[in-house]
Amino acid sequence: MTKSRWVATGLLSLAFALGGLVGGTATMLADKDSRPPRPGKTNRAAFKAQMRLDYIERLRTDVGLSPADEQAVNEVLDRHDPIMDSLWRSVRTQFDAEREAVRRDIRVRLSADQQRKYDAFNARRDSLHRARDEARD
Repeated sequence: MTKSRWVATGLLSLAFALGGLVGGTATMLADKDSRPPRPGKTNRAAFKAQMRLDYIERLRTDVGLSPADEQAVNEVLDRHDPIMDSLWRSVRTQFDAEREAVRRDIRVRLSADQQRKYDAFNARRDSLHRARDEARD
């Protein structure tokens, strides 16, 4: 291959890599604004309010809610919210216990080195969950 072909191939490769980088970055930034905030990045009231707004918007779009319908749906959600929270708190304990059972069952099947890594992995996840739960309260 001649020197000019090497240069052309290199420039083409560079253009391809830069295009992928710019396109990926643009997609990531555009997508970032279209998602609701994650629970760990906001407080519980703001998170629940955003989720409710998203739900009402989906109903407005998909079902064709009128403003009066939206008011009625909000009243229903307000009435059922305490019950839903109470149910989650009661199920949460069972869910956490089952998650621990799964973790124990997985852990005994791992090598010592894998167990150390698995413990660190779970510690990171638990820390993120605690931070999210504290932000919600």
